Amino acid sequence: MLKMRYKSLRTKLFFYSMVFCFTGVVLVGAYSYFTAREALIQRTYQQLISLKEEKKTRVESFFRERERDIKFLSTHNNILGLFSSFNTLEDEPKFEKQGYSIVNKQLVEYLSDADVYSSLSFGLPNSMLHSFKLSSSGKISAYSSSNLKNTLLFDLYQKAIRTKEVVLQDLTKSSLVNDYSSFIASTIYSNDSVLLGVIFLEISDKAINNIMAEQFSDKGLGKTGEVYLVGTDNLLRSSSRFMEKSILSVSYNSQIITNAQQGQSGVKKTIDYRGQKVLSAYSPVRIADLGWIIVAEIDYREAIQPILLLGERILLISFLVFVFLTVGVFILSKRITAPLVRLTETAKGVGDGQFEQTLPIVYHDEIGMLTQVFNKMILQIKHTTSSLKEREQRLTHFYKATIDGIVLHKTGTPVLVNHALSNLTGYIEDELVKKSPQDYLLIDEETYITAQQNSIFSFEAILKTKFGKKIPVEVQKNRVIFHGQEVESLVIRDISQRKAIEEELHTERLRQMRSVIDGQEQERQRLSRELHDGLGQTLVAIKLKLESIPLEEVGNQRKTVESVKQMFNQTIEETRRMSNNLMPAALTEFSLAVVLRNLCIEIESNSGINVSLVIGVLPESFNQLLKTYIYRISQEALNNIVKHSGASRAVISIFSDISKLYLHIEDNGSGFDSTRGYESGNGLYNMKERVNLLNGKFEIITSKGNGVKIQAEFPIFSKQKV
Repeated sequence: MLKMRYKSLRTKLFFYSMVFCFTGVVLVGAYSYFTAREALIQRTYQQLISLKEEKKTRVESFFRERERDIKFLSTHNNILGLFSSFNTLEDEPKFEKQGYSIVNKQLVEYLSDADVYSSLSFGLPNSMLHSFKLSSSGKISAYSSSNLKNTLLFDLYQKAIRTKEVVLQDLTKSSLVNDYSSFIASTIYSNDSVLLGVIFLEISDKAINNIMAEQFSDKGLGKTGEVYLVGTDNLLRSSSRFMEKSILSVSYNSQIITNAQQGQSGVKKTIDYRGQKVLSAYSPVRIADLGWIIVAEIDYREAIQPILLLGERILLISFLVFVFLTVGVFILSKRITAPLVRLTETAKGVGDGQFEQTLPIVYHDEIGMLTQVFNKMILQIKHTTSSLKEREQRLTHFYKATIDGIVLHKTGTPVLVNHALSNLTGYIEDELVKKSPQDYLLIDEETYITAQQNSIFSFEAILKTKFGKKIPVEVQKNRVIFHGQEVESLVIRDISQRKAIEEELHTERLRQMRSVIDGQEQERQRLSRELHDGLGQTLVAIKLKLESIPLEEVGNQRKTVESVKQMFNQTIEETRRMSNNLMPAALTEFSLAVVLRNLCIEIESNSGINVSLVIGVLPESFNQLLKTYIYRISQEALNNIVKHSGASRAVISIFSDISKLYLHIEDNGSGFDSTRGYESGNGLYNMKERVNLLNGKFEIITSKGNGVKIQAEFPIFSKQKV
């Protein structure tokens, strides 16, 4: 056995104090670091929310201005005049030459001042689309005419006519002038409410990017902060700060996009479209039915960069504090433990039996009180040791004298065994302390469950010795306190002799019972023969004598003679019935099935109860004793049904397998309370005894109002008990 490594109190005090100090420094530093980091993250979230809301307001205001522009144009008299010119002008080449003068100069200048429109288009009911490219100088730089149905504006044209409201088209690559454009459209009606067409304004993506793409370092978002728009298809609607040509080509799938599409706003640490960990603020943008989402974000690492510097400073300060505390704790632990070391050395001497040592009281504090108590304890130990030695001698004598095995265990792990258990099992004590009691005690499951549910319990079991021998034992189970903990005690007693005596008494009782039952059967046979051969024959002879008297000689006594004959016939029949009940002749002459069928017919005819017989596969031959006992059990059961059950139906089932024969008898009568036992009646008791004599099993299943079912099984080839 390895010797336990010794650690002094001074070492432990120093170690635990250092652990406490280190833990305190770490907790304070960690709390400061994480609190500062959380505050910095929250401040960053607030900046992101502020920037997001500013951009959101500007984008929404931008599209509201575009809506006002197109509403203004849709009601302007010059626009009505333009549509009239389009509808009356037939020569297309001539219109192309005169187109610049047809579009009012003031109108073009109005649109150019906004610096967001790339083209102005007119869709006519005759499916013609006239488009004017607008330049930043306030002039028309190009004109084109095409079939409206063949352009990307046809769906927007139909939507404007259907809704009769200002409608928007999301950013698309297939624009008229720019790489990416959005269109806003409105219907034009004449003064008499006749549809003249639809006016379209092409909004350049640059106008939206001018709002979204800014340097954010002056807003506290450093080198990685940006704000961008995402559409319903999760594609970007504004340019990325880090990727070229990102509009309608870069996809962003994230939980924040799903939340915003469901109308939610919020902040979250997530992974952006670049695969970078970022802090994000998001919300939906309310622009008609575009379903855009605005996202403001900054890289997580850049956001927490200041707190990383703070963490380094916290580590340096914590290290300096820890070094200072280490020196102070070392000095303090040495001063505190010096008097305890002296106590330790003296205690070692006491442990070796040196009870004459005492310590001088130097300190007038807790250490001094401890020294005083220690000196007093030495005297008490000296007296107690003497008493314990005497008590140990007595206990050792009792321990060696007992013949019952004793084991104390906790959840199957032995804590103490005695020498008698070693004698019983054949194992030495070192082997027993490594074995659970269940390793050498064979306990049936029902007994084990009952033992577990009771704190004090006595039960029988089988003890399996080291050499394979099985010994019947009685086990007394109890719970005791051993060394301050509750354990389970088992007292194991060899009951081999008691079992042998009980088995002999049981065998003798069965022999006597067998003698009584067989004597009854023999007496039944004798009475049956006497009735049949003696009284029966005499009655038949008297009847024949009477029948031999000529009727003409009887005279007036004819009726009397006939009555006497009738009485003799009834007496003969009753004698035969009594003889048959005592010992049916069919029981020896015919099969068990025939005998049981005759019994069922007789009971049914006499009682009015419907008695059914179900016969399964049966052996070819029966032991006569088995056949007789089965008949008597069936007869007793049917008589009980007739007398006590009040049943209207009874069923006898008999069948067998390879080694056993089964007899089931049940009725639909009133039944009885099985908890009150069933052995008070001689009939049921006799049935059970007959089954036991044949090494069989007997069971009654019943309850109040649910009839009675008797189940018996018999070994076919085993010898009956004698």
